[in-house]
Amino acid sequence: MILNTGEEWQPDDSDIIQWQKTYPAVDIFAELAKMESWLDANPSKRKTSKGIKRFVNSWLSRAQDRGGSSPIKTEGPKTIRQRSNLDDLTDISWLEGLEKEHMRQVFTNKYGQAFDG
Repeated sequence: MILNTGEEWQPDDSDIIQWQKTYPAVDIFAELAKMESWLDANPSKRKTSKGIKRFVNSWLSRAQDRGGSSPIKTEGPKTIRQRSNLDDLTDISWLEGLEKEHMRQVFTNKYGQAFDG
């Protein structure tokens, strides 16, 4: 995301994991992409390095209040279109047994989810 100084800001993995836990109904990556586009289109409203996390948190809070758009909370199996990049990254549906359970734990700890088809 572009800051008011013209510098780029990217959230840490720990920020993303925390937001996924705090706003479970929200597709964090989709909302971050929307924020980035909005800041690009509104240069006079770009945030400072100290204020960017407050901006992100407020945006995600509003998205949660509107009902969110989480790719995690869907009824039935997801279609290919409904899958997110995070689903593809954390896909454990092809694993079995102890390996599947181990990777479920690893992905949940690191990304806040494990996708199991």
